[in-house]
Amino acid sequence: MVSKQSSEMEGSVAIITGGAGHIGRAIANKMARRGVNLIIIDKNAGSAEEFAERLAAEFSIKALSIAVDISGEEIFARVAAETKDTFNRLDFLINNAAFYDDMPGWGVDFMEEGYDAWLSVMRVNLLAPFFLAQHLAPLLKKSSFGAIVNISSIYGVVGPDHGIYEGTQMTNPAAYAASKGGLIQLSRWLSTYLAPEVRVNTVTPGGVERGQSEPFKTRYENKTPLKRMATEEDVANAVEFLVDPKSSYITGHNLIVDGGWTAW
Repeated sequence: MVSKQSSEMEGSVAIITGGAGHIGRAIANKMARRGVNLIIIDKNAGSAEEFAERLAAEFSIKALSIAVDISGEEIFARVAAETKDTFNRLDFLINNAAFYDDMPGWGVDFMEEGYDAWLSVMRVNLLAPFFLAQHLAPLLKKSSFGAIVNISSIYGVVGPDHGIYEGTQMTNPAAYAASKGGLIQLSRWLSTYLAPEVRVNTVTPGGVERGQSEPFKTRYENKTPLKRMATEEDVANAVEFLVDPKSSYITGHNLIVDGGWTAW
């Protein structure tokens, strides 16, 4: 069992979408260490259940897994109902899930991007954060420090340098950029609508290092003032800061965590 930090957040409840993924796990570990009970939402049922069980055992918290594909309209009411039935409270909603499925028209050249792929990306990256916020707002408003954090991307802020992808299998689809730019604006909109009870902010990471090819890494780092790619921990630290009650006067903000990528 891992010792928890003494925290006024202890006993609170957080939902993390994409919670069994790389960034989701880093965020969940941060929250669990603060004594936050967790709802891990992920479409990978086995990973979500195993991770929730490990969190509960290591940090002596309550951790629930909900295995759903958040692109489906019917899941939002289910998540709200299970949250209310299990905890009867919600303090933090962290919209971290992002679309990465392999389908025709996705992860391809501009001229080949497909209509159905665009719809799929928007359902996960933009519609799900909105409708989860809508369904969960009544619980969040009852919290004394309710907060939503949406995870965007630098490509919701600036256009990509396509040259850094040359000679790799990596792509930078327009649908992804549009969904992440929309998410930043959605955060601003929600921050005024849900105020003063619920704060809403965005964390916008730069590229996260995860085994990319050396040519790509070198090009990326050469364009970054801090000369490295981001880590999952960098993103999780920013999320922890924005949900902490010490950030109670911050809302409608986009915290860019990119090593300076967007500074020049």
